[in-house]
Formats: sequence, structure tokens, C-alpha cells
Amino acid sequence: RPDYIKESDPFRFENGMVISTGITTIPGGDRVEAAYRIAQNNAKASIAGAIEQKLEFIFQNAEEGTALASGQARSIGAEASNLVTSSIRPHKNYWEKIATTTDTGDRVTQYKVFSTVTMPEQDFKKALMDAARRAQGKGTLSQEFAKKVDAQWDRFSGQTPTDNREPAKNQEPKKETSTE
Repeated sequence: RPDYIKESDPFRFENGMVISTGITTIPGGDRVEAAYRIAQNNAKASIAGAIEQKLEFIFQNAEEGTALASGQARSIGAEASNLVTSSIRPHKNYWEKIATTTDTGDRVTQYKVFSTVTMPEQDFKKALMDAARRAQGKGTLSQEFAKKVDAQWDRFSGQTPTDNREPAKNQEPKKETSTE
């Protein structure tokens, strides 16, 4: 199986991209091309579900979770999902021919089909922020929320922030003094 297929991590951030993997299984007599479309739709649905789930994560970690109803999170998640669909691009497809045994003991052939879709992480983040701003206009979020989303982004995306600070130059280290 190619390394870009990660069943255990179907929605992830890699190298500035959001990658979502959709999976479907079809009977051996069906067309694999049709299954690619199904798997791509599953990958897109995975992005929509991840938006809602991760929005709830941000709300809770930004201390908005107790005041925000799950219906509001779904509404904002749906809004963000609508905003990201124009940035989603088909990526790669892969299929496996598998033999399996039914409950009655018959051997059948099936295809397990994988399809990945991608989108730039910045487009994904922008869609979330735009959805939050629209909801804020409806009075559902505080003025501070956009700042809190930025503060939570690295935890949200599962990435470790990098330290881009420059070391101090031409400064002598401060000497510690004791007041004892």
C-alpha cells in the first residue's frame, strides 16, 4: 500500500496541506472508476466532519465551549465546509483487489478503493476564520474569538509550532545577583 494511504489518520496536515482520505469497498464486478468518486466524496465528507470536530476542540480550548451549543458548532462547521469546498482538489487514487469470505462461507472478490483530496492549509484556516467571523456577526462568539483561534491553531492542526525567533546578538548574558 502506498505511504500516502493512512487509514489510521484519514484527516491530517502535512507540508502546508490538508489531506483527507476517503475509503469505500465495492463488489468485484463493479467499476473501480465509480468507486473513486464515492471515495472522493467520503474524503470531502471527512473534511466537513473534521471541521466540526476541530471547531468544538478550539471552542473548548479557547474557553468558549461551555457557552456554545453543539448546534451552533454544527452550524459554523457547515458554513466553514461550504467555504472550503472550492479549494478541495482530487489528489491520488489507489485500489486493492481483496478476497473475502461471506457469512455463508462463499468466497467473493471485492475492491477496496482509496482516494485522497487536498487543499492548502491556509485556505482551510481562512474558511474557519471566515465562518467564525460570520457567526460572530450573529452574536454567537465573543470579539476575542479570532485571536483565540490563532492561539490554538497549532494544537488544532496537530502540528508543533516552530520557534522562528532570532537569538540575541552582541549582548552579554545577564548576571544573576543574590539578595541574601
